[in-house]
Amino acid sequence: MDRMKQQLTPTLLAAVVASVLSTPAMSEIIISQYVEGSSNNKAIEIANTGETQVSLDGYSLAKSINGDGNWNSKLSLDDKVIQAKSVLVIGHSQSNEDIQNLCDFLDNDVLGFNGNDPIALLKNGQVHDIIGDMGGNNFAKDVTLTRSQDDFSPSSHYQASNWLESDKNDIQGLGELNGGQAPEPFACEQDGHEPVFTSIQKIQGEGSRSPLLEDGDFISDQEVYVKGIVSAVTRGLTKGFYLQAPDDDGNPKTSEGLFVETNQSQSDLKPGDLVCVKGKVQEYYQQTQLKAGNNTWEKLGEHTPPVATEIDMLADDASFEQTLERYEGMLVRTTADLDMRVTRTFGYDYDAKRNNLALAKGRVSLHPNQKFAAGSERAKQQSTDNSDRRLFVESDHKAPNGVIPYYPDFGLTDVDQDGSTEDYIRIGDTIVGLEGVLSYSYGDYRLIATNTLSKDNFIRRYPRTQQPEVEEKGDLRIATFNVLNYFNSPFGGDNNPHGDNRGAKTYAEFEIQQAKIVNAILRLDADIIGLMEIENNGLGENGAIAQLVEQLNQRIDNKKDRYTFVALDTNGDGIKDKNDYIGTDAITTGVLYRPKVAKLKTPRVIEMPSQQAPEVLDGDGKVIEDGKNYQRNTLAPTFKIKGKNKQGLLTVAVNHFKSKGSKCWEDAAPIDEGGQGGQDLDQQGACENFRVAAAVALGEALKDIPGHKVILGDLNAYGKEDPLLVLTDYSQKQYGKVIKAARNTYIGGVEQFGDQGEVIHHSYGYINAVATKHPDNWSFSYNDEVGALDHILISPSLEKYVVDATEWHINGGESTLFEYSDKYTGNLPKYSDHFRSSDHDPAVLELKMAGSFGLGAVLSLFGLALWRRRK
Repeated sequence: MDRMKQQLTPTLLAAVVASVLSTPAMSEIIISQYVEGSSNNKAIEIANTGETQVSLDGYSLAKSINGDGNWNSKLSLDDKVIQAKSVLVIGHSQSNEDIQNLCDFLDNDVLGFNGNDPIALLKNGQVHDIIGDMGGNNFAKDVTLTRSQDDFSPSSHYQASNWLESDKNDIQGLGELNGGQAPEPFACEQDGHEPVFTSIQKIQGEGSRSPLLEDGDFISDQEVYVKGIVSAVTRGLTKGFYLQAPDDDGNPKTSEGLFVETNQSQSDLKPGDLVCVKGKVQEYYQQTQLKAGNNTWEKLGEHTPPVATEIDMLADDASFEQTLERYEGMLVRTTADLDMRVTRTFGYDYDAKRNNLALAKGRVSLHPNQKFAAGSERAKQQSTDNSDRRLFVESDHKAPNGVIPYYPDFGLTDVDQDGSTEDYIRIGDTIVGLEGVLSYSYGDYRLIATNTLSKDNFIRRYPRTQQPEVEEKGDLRIATFNVLNYFNSPFGGDNNPHGDNRGAKTYAEFEIQQAKIVNAILRLDADIIGLMEIENNGLGENGAIAQLVEQLNQRIDNKKDRYTFVALDTNGDGIKDKNDYIGTDAITTGVLYRPKVAKLKTPRVIEMPSQQAPEVLDGDGKVIEDGKNYQRNTLAPTFKIKGKNKQGLLTVAVNHFKSKGSKCWEDAAPIDEGGQGGQDLDQQGACENFRVAAAVALGEALKDIPGHKVILGDLNAYGKEDPLLVLTDYSQKQYGKVIKAARNTYIGGVEQFGDQGEVIHHSYGYINAVATKHPDNWSFSYNDEVGALDHILISPSLEKYVVDATEWHINGGESTLFEYSDKYTGNLPKYSDHFRSSDHDPAVLELKMAGSFGLGAVLSLFGLALWRRRK
């Protein structure tokens, strides 16, 4: 391998003959090239810079997944030898032929890296040389990096300046010992003359596309020169720098900023630098930008860095998206008047595949099906409106676990030592004083933050509370609470025969989880509580529900206020113990209650439907859905409410309907076979037809049970989705839609609906208590929309006793980083408070049963007493 490396195209790498390299006094083993191309086109080159061959015994190549601080994968290099002034190339086993032809051997473990996985050369287990930073930053996503010829010494700390960057899939020079060399500097002035500059405002224009591009074109044929002041330099989410126009053109409809894409992670520019740059005008996935050539910019001088401009929505802006378009590429700032509200706390963005924050102008974004029937025009309009109001807040580099880069104190403080942090973000908060450059990618505007926030930057529209807030206290409180996979079987509880542990992975996590749930339930202060996602490991004294009750009662001094749980003999052996399970899933439903208030009359399980449909095959005959689907059974005990009127029989049906994230026959089957062909046009998620079948089964089973009825729990359906409509007030005329139940459903082996499923023409008349009292209610956050999956539905007979019904926003609106799990939370402190004790908010129904008949009833009773006295 003594050939010269060919001159790399304008990709920052130049030809360097091996003989011109300064000969080191001793052999150095280094990582010399890194290829992170498309698909699995990945390679690592290791070089021997010395005059003698070197054995690699004791060396290994290692990868740290997502930069988590550990060397998760290692590849031993024992028995490998590198000749003098030569290299060893390792490629991915599924890389293309061009790469494999240059490789000495292949690997698909360590070589399965991405741009945020540091790679190290270990010598006897210690870091000898490294490329990349810990913490999950995208230091080298979709690029080739070549070691600079100026630094051929190994380093246990990554130094980005020692690496030169070229385009994705660039493998020139791979397999040869040399180094990268920066090309000659670019000069804006030629022959003593400045070029003709095109203004940033002219490039941006007044519309969504640059007026310098012809219709249908996405990049200009000719290059233009632009002069501007650097407002930000980005090396991660976008690679390049943002320019602010030196002069304002006085036209509010044209942006004063422009992103210059260089596709380089390294740059010596900084805010305030006056720059001349040459490039082509480009519409890159709907972002107007300048695509610079390689090394086609020059620093001309230094100015005061640009000041962030406050975003202002003009009266004639047709939409908020149009407002943002006017600021594209600029350094901007949010204000109280702009009212950008958190509509998703810092969490995972499935489009960008990274953690960020989502804001919405003027309000939190409700799921389209929360207030409008799924598939209706009003629901579609809600979806469009949500999209128009959306703005993501990004960090330039991918955030390390447990860290919000632009909010450094997040989750770290507990000044008053009350067990909760003062530095948090909640859905509904308005962010003021946030600064950043406005970019556009993945179909949305994205603000790449350039300053840092503190708690003073948040207007708390919906502050944290220590207990549910109800209009008036009644004498009976019923609640629903999802306990987010409370599993005690790994920590001394009874065995779970239905599946693996879904909850805490360590005892330390379990202690936090248990403390948070107990604190939440105690503050909930309900007389009857329906539980979801509690471990289904029996009803014995070491079951999850028994342990939860024990933990609660240890904190309740007055014995009369303590809880018990509904136990029943499900296996028919005459004993209520660890061998009694509700359903066959790893999780189940449960009911806690206070015997001083509610006397258990009839414990009851309502069996929910299963689906036993044909397999769904793809074009190659492969099974894509086996047609076998199941629901968790409903626990529906009947209570006698003590001290109440003669109508005190109350049945509480606790449910956890089939998940939206599953797949049922109707989701997989082609449209011409009666399925949806993998589409979700009405945004109900998967299995809505199967949930409709469950709603029908529940409604039918409750019809003949005497007394008042409450349906509560996680129905996995938003407020106006099909299962909710069936249980409440559906008619085809009212909602203008057809609701259909799933095909081939069975209850206890008896067919419910056959091969054609069933069109549902009726409803069961229950009242959505929370939505009636609070029409904008929600209990769950997904992506950047909120809605209610957790419901309390009441029979009409209970309506006159309702004092209030509401959600308690302690979970859905809080950051996932406050959950019990250590996964993805890094070194963030753990708090045992009630905030983020689950991912669903509890809901409460406040009733006044005793003496709540109204004046007429009181007078009637008074008259009855007089009549009896006269008798």
